[in-house]
Amino acid sequence: MTTSECLERFLAEAAPDLGATVTSVTPISGGYSRLTSVADIRTADGGEQKLVLRSDPPSGHGVFDSDRDDEWQLLLALWGADAINIARPRFYDATGERLGSKTIVMDHVEGTPLQLTLTPDGDVRAARSTFLNVAAALQRIPLDALPQGMGTPPDWDTYIDSAINIYERAERELGDSSPIIRYVASWLRGNRPAPVPLAVVHGDFQPGNILINEGHPPVVIDWEFARVGDPREDVGYYSGSPLPNNLYIADPKAFIQEYRELTGYTEDQVNEDVMQYFFILGMAELFAQMMRGADALTRGRRAGIMAPFLVNSLCYFQERYLSICM
Repeated sequence: MTTSECLERFLAEAAPDLGATVTSVTPISGGYSRLTSVADIRTADGGEQKLVLRSDPPSGHGVFDSDRDDEWQLLLALWGADAINIARPRFYDATGERLGSKTIVMDHVEGTPLQLTLTPDGDVRAARSTFLNVAAALQRIPLDALPQGMGTPPDWDTYIDSAINIYERAERELGDSSPIIRYVASWLRGNRPAPVPLAVVHGDFQPGNILINEGHPPVVIDWEFARVGDPREDVGYYSGSPLPNNLYIADPKAFIQEYRELTGYTEDQVNEDVMQYFFILGMAELFAQMMRGADALTRGRRAGIMAPFLVNSLCYFQERYLSICM
């Protein structure tokens, strides 16, 4: 973890006019692929600020792999486009030499994850509307505002093929074959739904990544898996989430109807079968990384607390996939 002394030296170089004194750096929970901490700083004019540090874990210790360079460029583009609310990106240690690993430094946002406001017996309508309005806002982000390196697929079919290829490529890399994944990939190719225009896909779109604060618009965090793809991946990915108090499972028909109204999609483009399709497709990159991680376990290259997580997750999702495809 970054120390107060390291961060203070970094800020003195990155923002000398700030005159920052770092009073604390505290690890926080939430998000298990990156190391996250909150820093309290005092500025030269006597003010106080909070910053959030989002850092790469040591090599071999993360559950999922993603690129901090790409995430930093995307955050800058999103902030500049002013099309969706994010935490303001402030500084970046692109080499990790100053903060211990590649680290994005951004403003701290006061708010509660939407997930923590959900209760088993509560009225989910307000939370569902918040969630789906953010999903619709993602689709309105102009693609020409994104970093050039992010890339836009030439057309919808090419993109869908590339997403299915993620499963097929990961299966070929395994030490053992996976007939289930080969079957699922074949099912995805043979059952693709009606297309919609490509848009920004968050990649881990769930209520835990939406911060709410009364009187302020929702803020979307954790953009490491963002891409340009089929926007239904985000809601499909969430629809099958094992997190408790799932907004989709609470009332699938109302969820789908409101999503259609906000996006203008037709019944052919969004229905319960389509949601299931995009649950599988939206999981492609994360599932492939879980497959590689579990395969590494069998080769003795990774152990520890994440071992049961990887194995249990693979079993859970493969069972869900088969229940959809068969």
